[in-house]
Amino acid sequence: MIIKGIDLGLSVWIFGEVNPLKKEAKLLKKEPKNYKKIYGFPASKSTFRKYSFPFKDKNKIAKAVKTQIQLDMPLGLDEIEYAYCINQSKGKSEVFCVIARKEDISKIKDADLIDSEIFSLLRVAKYYGIKNGDILHFSDGYILYLRIEDEFIQEVRVLSSILEIDENAYLSGKIPDNLKGYKVLKNPEKNPLFNVAFGCVLRGIDDTGIDFLHKTEEKTTEILIKGAVYLLISIILINIALYINLFLLEKQLKNVIEEEKKLFVRGFNYTGEIFDPIEQAKGKLKAIKKNFSTSTDAVDILAYISKEKKSFMDIRIYRINVSQNRFLLQGFADNIKSVEDFKNQLSKKYSASIEETISTPNGKIRFSISGEIR
Repeated sequence: MIIKGIDLGLSVWIFGEVNPLKKEAKLLKKEPKNYKKIYGFPASKSTFRKYSFPFKDKNKIAKAVKTQIQLDMPLGLDEIEYAYCINQSKGKSEVFCVIARKEDISKIKDADLIDSEIFSLLRVAKYYGIKNGDILHFSDGYILYLRIEDEFIQEVRVLSSILEIDENAYLSGKIPDNLKGYKVLKNPEKNPLFNVAFGCVLRGIDDTGIDFLHKTEEKTTEILIKGAVYLLISIILINIALYINLFLLEKQLKNVIEEEKKLFVRGFNYTGEIFDPIEQAKGKLKAIKKNFSTSTDAVDILAYISKEKKSFMDIRIYRINVSQNRFLLQGFADNIKSVEDFKNQLSKKYSASIEETISTPNGKIRFSISGEIR
């Protein structure tokens, strides 16, 4: 990003290219074709207020600052332009507010951003690692005194003259010849006259400051709105994807159930229909009665099977077929020995034999035992 930093107090400017990722800035000797204009508004045409609030919510801070400005200023809000910078720490918010006449701001027609020169000087100090100290900036017709603590502005005064200078203070701007022995706030141009202009360039890598045009606030709002829209679209797309995925899974599950049913019918049933064992036994008894066969034989068979089954707790019978001269049992057992023993026990009364034994995936033995009714 290329920025033209303009110091309105000293009427000087410089061009600089900044790298926001590396937090680097270098000055350009020639005027580029495309660049952004950032102005450093003079402190002599401004007034300042410093507030402290016991909360960090930015909406609350905005309302509180507006209320304080209305109480502090003799002019109405329609006559002034104000902007502020927030420093949040230890559960509270320090707010430094800069106020200017709206007509002075409106005279600057081509600005991309209008900052205050006090924040330009603060950014230069931060860029060179100065966290605490005093700065005296000599501009046309006034002297700006700036006190910095923990990389934030604590005090600002606009002076017409100065009688005494702290030996640890940094001098900036159009420094008088008789003050050449003091420390100087530097910049890559190595000329303190360009400090405010360089501080405007640094706005490209350090957003500490204000904007009388409030474009940065509008951009933040735009980003928030776009973010909300993108989030809503993302949620809708995710819901659609989940719905489609659920639909496909339900369809797949239905197909699996149908296949399981086919396997069950093919592996467990001779007739192609699934029966409840008890109901099937009742049906057989009814058929025996209908065919004028005595029900005693079928009942005796079922009673005998039930009696012998009690001795084999690991065997579960799920199907019983009883015909005129034959019965068929199908069930599950824990092991093949139980099936063999159960068959032998039934053979004491009926001629029983094992028709089928199959190991199931869960480790059980599925078996079929048939017997002849004598």
